[in-house]
Amino acid sequence: MESLASELGATAERMWRQSNALYGVHATIAAPYWSGVAAEVFAERLRRVIEGLRAASACHREGADAARSWSGAMSEAQREADRALGDAQSALALAEASGADAQLRLEEARARARTARDQYETAEETFVRRLDATLYGALPHATMPELEDFVGVFGTLTGVETTARPRLLDLLTSLTLEQLGKLLAEDPKLAQRFWDDPPPPERVASWWKGLSSDLREAWCQSAPTIIGNLPGLDAETRIHANMIQFRRDLYDASIAPDSPQGIVLRDILTALDVQKFSGPWLDYERLTKEQWPARGLLAYNLLHRPPLAAVAIGETSAERSGKITWTVPGMNSGLGEPGRLTGWTDTIINVYKEQNSLERGVDHLVVAWIGYDSPADLTVLEGDRARAGGTRLSHELDGQWAADTILSGNPAPHTAVVGHSYGTTVVANAVSDLSHNVQSVVLLASAGVEKDIPNVGALHVDGGGQNVYASQSSRDSVADTGRGLSGRNDPRDDSFGARRFSSEGDHVHGFEPTDGHDPSGYGTDNGGLFDPHATKGHGYLNRKTEALRNTAAASLGLDNRINGGATNPGNGKKQ
Repeated sequence: MESLASELGATAERMWRQSNALYGVHATIAAPYWSGVAAEVFAERLRRVIEGLRAASACHREGADAARSWSGAMSEAQREADRALGDAQSALALAEASGADAQLRLEEARARARTARDQYETAEETFVRRLDATLYGALPHATMPELEDFVGVFGTLTGVETTARPRLLDLLTSLTLEQLGKLLAEDPKLAQRFWDDPPPPERVASWWKGLSSDLREAWCQSAPTIIGNLPGLDAETRIHANMIQFRRDLYDASIAPDSPQGIVLRDILTALDVQKFSGPWLDYERLTKEQWPARGLLAYNLLHRPPLAAVAIGETSAERSGKITWTVPGMNSGLGEPGRLTGWTDTIINVYKEQNSLERGVDHLVVAWIGYDSPADLTVLEGDRARAGGTRLSHELDGQWAADTILSGNPAPHTAVVGHSYGTTVVANAVSDLSHNVQSVVLLASAGVEKDIPNVGALHVDGGGQNVYASQSSRDSVADTGRGLSGRNDPRDDSFGARRFSSEGDHVHGFEPTDGHDPSGYGTDNGGLFDPHATKGHGYLNRKTEALRNTAAASLGLDNRINGGATNPGNGKKQ
């Protein structure tokens, strides 16, 4: 037994030394020495081996300790048994002299023998359990097919990465669906790579256009987290893939209902207006299309912290021959709190309905986008979140151009972008970093445009400042405070060059005023000093407000339908 304990201890020490050596290798292959998806896959696998070796080393040490403990228990049990036997013999020899005393000593000897037996059996059970864990539970079992899969995927990855910057589209075109599925299962963070730095949307659209309908469906089923969020793909495809993943997540028992992810799942159901249906494995995709207006989950990233999502409202056919508007909210809009996506979606439905009333017979698609980590406190004065959100939004807007022109054959796509509050900071960052122009930009109650975007000339918009609009109610002091404390520029300034329209209301023409900062007002008063807000029905995007009418008209490029008109840079008065 001592020999076995020594052997287990030596193996534990050897495994620990091996794990330390592999840890050194892991550090050596890290960036900047080796980068790319192949490097990340190899490093992740190596990390698991290191963890496995260290766990195995610990198990072997426990096995050695158990062997020594059992060996000691056997020796002690033997000694105790010998002592008990001697006492029993003495008790029998003294029986004639003192029967009562002999009987007592005999019972004590029997009890000590039973104790020795119990201690021996307990030590034996502990030893068997720990030895079993050492021999069978130390390292995860890897079958030869699994190892061959890893070698095949890794070989493909190293073959496609010929540049320092990973070419993610090569993963889609080089790996089999089965290989990519296993790669995603091993490293879910890979899907986040596609979100953060997606392939060029023109290449994505061209690749997708060349696939058969059966192969497209196979991609949606095998990699919905990638396909559903891939700029350059059409809205129908993205919605279909995202609903596949959404339904899987909805029935995933590992997602706690009160976790941010669980809260977002319920929020999505309500935002899509399908929470009222019940039953096992409902076809939520079909049910969302049957609503009016139709809705779809255009973006869905439950792996991100916080989760991110976007709801498309209206007709996806707008990509072929209509007009599309992306809308971006400001602070305190991040997902993970109840009702965040539902609230923004319900507000943006007002934009969709107003657009339809202004331009009948034209297909409209409006996107309620919460695809960035919005600020919730004084971080609103900083620009990091707006830059990160702007980067993702720029991918989406360039992807919209590719989906419209390459996949849908639209010779003259119309894409507008509307931002509110801090969302205008995100929008300005995004539109300053596009490969393809958008057709209209609307900045409502702006928290300010970064100083490295000095004027409308830095924005990629058809017609330049002619199609960039800004508005703020005179009763909105929050936007003024945000710009003042952050030092960002007011897009209404003459030097920036946007065109102003009114949010003041016009009772002659039946339009309500905006009386606070919110996109959708609430309550009967404007709150206090530390909680100012618009009243019910008097937010920027509430129904029947002048701000909503003018936002919808400006986003569609209908200058003649802007109530009171839009000014050139100047005094901002209606004309």
